[in-house]
Amino acid sequence: MKEGSSELYPEDLKLIDCDKEPIHIIGKIQSHGYLLVCDATTLEITYCSENIDTLFNKSISELLGSSLESLVEDHLINDLENATNHVKLSPVRLHLNNEDILLIAHKTGNSILLEFENFQESQNAFDYQIQLSEVVTRLSEQNNEQQMCDVAVDLIKKLYDYNRVMIYKFDENWDGIVISEARDQGMETWLGLRYPASDIPKQARDLFLKQGVRIISDVNEAPVSILAHQGVERNNPVDLTLSELRGTSPIHIEYLQNMNVGASLTAAIIFKGTLWGLIACHHYTPKFVNYYERQSCKFLTQVFSSQLLLSTTNTLLEKVNESANLRNTLMKQISENWDISEGLVKGDMNLLDLNDASGAALYIDDIVYRLGDAPEERDIFKFISEIKKRSTQNLFQSNEFILDLDCDKDLIRKASGVLCVFISKFKDDCLIWFKPEKKSTVNWAGNPDKSFTNEKNFRISPRKSFEKWSVSQEKKSEPWQDYEVEAASVLRQNISEIILKKYEEVKTLNNKLTIAYEDLETFSYSVAHDLRAPLRGIDGFTQILKEDYYEELDDFGKSAIETILDSASNMNQLIDNILEFSKVTQYETERAPFDLAKITNDILDFLNVRLNHPKLKITIDANMPMLNGDAKMVTQLMQNLLTNAIKYTGKAEEPYIEVGSTLLNGDLFYYVKDNGIGFDQKHEHRIFKLFNRLVGEEYEGSGIGLAIVARIVKKHSGIITVKSAINEGSTFFFNLG
Repeated sequence: MKEGSSELYPEDLKLIDCDKEPIHIIGKIQSHGYLLVCDATTLEITYCSENIDTLFNKSISELLGSSLESLVEDHLINDLENATNHVKLSPVRLHLNNEDILLIAHKTGNSILLEFENFQESQNAFDYQIQLSEVVTRLSEQNNEQQMCDVAVDLIKKLYDYNRVMIYKFDENWDGIVISEARDQGMETWLGLRYPASDIPKQARDLFLKQGVRIISDVNEAPVSILAHQGVERNNPVDLTLSELRGTSPIHIEYLQNMNVGASLTAAIIFKGTLWGLIACHHYTPKFVNYYERQSCKFLTQVFSSQLLLSTTNTLLEKVNESANLRNTLMKQISENWDISEGLVKGDMNLLDLNDASGAALYIDDIVYRLGDAPEERDIFKFISEIKKRSTQNLFQSNEFILDLDCDKDLIRKASGVLCVFISKFKDDCLIWFKPEKKSTVNWAGNPDKSFTNEKNFRISPRKSFEKWSVSQEKKSEPWQDYEVEAASVLRQNISEIILKKYEEVKTLNNKLTIAYEDLETFSYSVAHDLRAPLRGIDGFTQILKEDYYEELDDFGKSAIETILDSASNMNQLIDNILEFSKVTQYETERAPFDLAKITNDILDFLNVRLNHPKLKITIDANMPMLNGDAKMVTQLMQNLLTNAIKYTGKAEEPYIEVGSTLLNGDLFYYVKDNGIGFDQKHEHRIFKLFNRLVGEEYEGSGIGLAIVARIVKKHSGIITVKSAINEGSTFFFNLG
């Protein structure tokens, strides 16, 4: 209780949202008991139920404001003063007004609540213990959730003799479904019926979670008001959260009356600290269950919850072990070649084996890999974009992902359920699993869209009909199980660790490359300066020998002189090519659009091709699209391709070279085509490697020109390929990314 509390329980309930009904401060108790409230410090009685005078033979005016010490014994006063907040004291049996009474007390804030209810002897204690033991034994013998539920309702019905006992399970939206039922013969079954979350609103669920078990002994009774020592009780309400006698919401009373229920007993099934469901017992006449029997029901429900947890945990452990073995296999496959896509998609085991999905996809490095009955690539891109809009977390799951999306029937069939984990913080790389649509018919207890009606005075009223209302459910899949979500999450973590490990390796390799790059610069300097000096000496002294002594030498001597000079020239050219290759490696590209046709013509003019090779026919497409790249590097690329084509068409009867553009698999490529000697297509990749030549000494060259071309294309993140056949010429295709 709070002084000056602004919380009000309305005298005339005019609510438009039953979630806001303040049932914990309802201001009334049920008529099978009595209530006193006193100040925890002074023990002054501040509140009492309107019927309290019949218990103590004192008027309400005499009781309110008096001390609790005048009513109960000293040892009880001592227990109350030392009470722990929100913890109920052990019940005390009293004899008041010629009746056996059970006192149940607890402390809430600065108030002590004392509740009195008639003490009723239970059945033979020994027999009752045997029955309880039977319930515990039977529950512990069951192997799965449904068996436990069926046994529980049968045993609780036998133990408490209610007309109907149900287990009511909440789903992820707090709608409830009757998953098990025991009922009197001849009664209509409610098994499988679903109830909207508004039937048991949030504040009611919160109270069940705190209190554990609750009875309504007579639905049609007149509740008893709580009176205050000063002022009106509703202006400063008592917190009845843990009260055994707390009155019932008039909305809920009307709800039960519409169901023709006369009394109820409800126990909370708590699973991992969350309200999993309820054991709901209905009787069609008034029925009182005493405190000890209620506590036994609470105990049995706790046993049920423990068995449920044990069963679920065992199932989860089995699934976790299965997924752990699979993950180990996937990680091993990834580690073999350090290739995530190959390890997850192409091995003996793959992503689709991890759970009960019908399709899966891996998106990594801008490539989509699809498995099973997965959506098309374009749809997967749309899904990734939609998931990023809906969540900022690394993991996303939904069994109704497609509900609000405009999708065709095939996509709905394949991917109504989606589970996605992102494996990178900086890119959209991810793993996605898909579950197909599961069409079903949901049977509601009455129209779920009319759980409450608004009457003329704005007072909400619960629905009056609970007849089966069938609704077709579409665009939903089976829900993702905890073990499936956990397996996906751990797999993501495993992959992240591999990526991190690979990053460290790449970082180490990068350091080595940095050192190698510095060594390459040193080597380039040595080639440019240190090697050229002795080469110039060889060439110079050989020229002197040729000028001064050439005529005095025999034929072998003259041949040796020519060989030395040719070798020096070739060596000098090789050094130039090596330096050129080194420059390409170190060069930073600067992209800009330019006309490739113009650059080609400029190169031909610079090389004086038309004068030096008059038979050569050259065709250049003047309408080629603009090329976006580094003009200086592309000039070198084209010069190498053109000189290569000129060289190998030298012996053709009608040599020709063609420069143009075309589409390959939908992408724009530029090409240089010739009708030269060509080569065997199986050597396609060799010709782009350093110092690799497919011809003999009759054709000059160092085997570096095409390696430089390939390096320039790579610097632009492009593609180069070649189509060729022996004596039929070659066509080099390239783009610049």
